[in-house]
Amino acid sequence: MKKKFDKEAIQAINLFEEETNVEVRDFIDDDESAYFLVEEGKAGLAIGKNGKNIKNIGEMLGKRIKVFENEENDKKLVKNMVMESNSVEIKGDTAFVEVDEEDRGRVIGANGSNIEKVRTLLRRNSDLEDLKLK
Repeated sequence: MKKKFDKEAIQAINLFEEETNVEVRDFIDDDESAYFLVEEGKAGLAIGKNGKNIKNIGEMLGKRIKVFENEENDKKLVKNMVMESNSVEIKGDTAFVEVDEEDRGRVIGANGSNIEKVRTLLRRNSDLEDLKLK
């Protein structure tokens, strides 16, 4: 899927890359949160010691920041995006993710906002078209 970014998205990506020295592979946001998919092996560097980088970026953007690490393997990418997962099973173009009942609300987010962003990032950066919780 071709990625298109508007001016605000490009500014957010540039800010993130300048603050962290980590390349952004994809980005989506809403009014409250910004989701950055970063190059493989660089999530820790992007987050910074004690979360310093994402705290600073969050303050500058006025949003909660989420950082996911890219991965070529679809199953590992899902695990990176749904850290609360107990297991991930891929069937065709759908990932089935098992999460504990107490973690479901955090994974789904208010009005499904978190899980919808994860689905979008997966469609744009993997062979997966959907993600379902078990």
